[in-house]
Amino acid sequence: MRQHTHIRAWLAAAMILLFLPSAVWSRGVAEQDFPPVEDRRVETDELVIYTYDSLGGTLRRLIESHFAETYGVTVTMERIGDTGTLYTQTFLERDDPRADVVIGLDESFLPRIRRDRLFEPFEPSAIELVRPELAVAEDWLVTPFDFGFITLNYNAELLPEPPSSWDDLLDERFRNSIIMLHPGTSSPGRNFLLATIAEFGEDGFVEFWETLAPNILTVTSGWSEGYGLYTQGEAPMVVSYETSPAFHRAFEDTDQFRSIIFDNRAYMQIEVAGIVRGARNRLNAERLIDFIVSEEFQSEIPFTQFMYPIHPAVELPQAFLDGNVDVEGVRLDNDLIEANFTTWLEAWEDALR
Repeated sequence: MRQHTHIRAWLAAAMILLFLPSAVWSRGVAEQDFPPVEDRRVETDELVIYTYDSLGGTLRRLIESHFAETYGVTVTMERIGDTGTLYTQTFLERDDPRADVVIGLDESFLPRIRRDRLFEPFEPSAIELVRPELAVAEDWLVTPFDFGFITLNYNAELLPEPPSSWDDLLDERFRNSIIMLHPGTSSPGRNFLLATIAEFGEDGFVEFWETLAPNILTVTSGWSEGYGLYTQGEAPMVVSYETSPAFHRAFEDTDQFRSIIFDNRAYMQIEVAGIVRGARNRLNAERLIDFIVSEEFQSEIPFTQFMYPIHPAVELPQAFLDGNVDVEGVRLDNDLIEANFTTWLEAWEDALR
């Protein structure tokens, strides 16, 4: 009963955060007019960036030093929770935006970004992609900056025999063994839920989660909290990235933490950045987008984000090559997600109560 009590308590506490945006959105998006892009594409001495709390410190410092040394620009970077909170903050400021660029949403938010008119298009001047599917918006409303695959990770010392399939994951020997991330506030949690919908269909995923519920120890709001509990030994499995074990191989010299890939398939997460509609520092915002797709910036992605870089010239470190690099990416259509995600999320919450 312990894990069910914990899950119910967390879900109740999260209801306000999860459904406040829906209540706000139902009133419609204000048609605020902003000065034309050309009028805002001028030299300024600042740049304001919103991002999620897990953006690597190396990347933050790289951006700050690049703009200070190259343009004499002061960068203000605010880390705003996980992706759900990041989106909500950007939406609530849509009539009077403070940020110029948002870094850290994933591509599944694209229909919502269009509907809510949060970003302005900008095509980077020199972008090269290691995979063509990374170009998720033909009009460049968003720009990809890294990608990875969402799956379960496990601690081999605590779990010598991990599950070998989705059905095996339901076995009672895995009671209280999984740390789940909430799909309403966490991008990996959202995409793991989508992975189960892709696997079991809209008619079958609820039954899967109802059966899985006893095996879930707790649900956390974001990746940092969930993965921290996992590395502390609170549970032997966690929803995370296929590349997460590369960190432990590279910096802790251990193969204790590993990923689980069922049928060599996992949900593909493409993380994106975008220029906020009405950005006051439009020229510096464009400079930032150009910079984050450059080889210089992209070369830092593996050992800061522990994701895959989008730039084909970047060589992967050995810690990545020792993992599962030939994963088949699974994705659902973004418009399908936008049309149904609220219903899917409510069904998921009901399944775990």
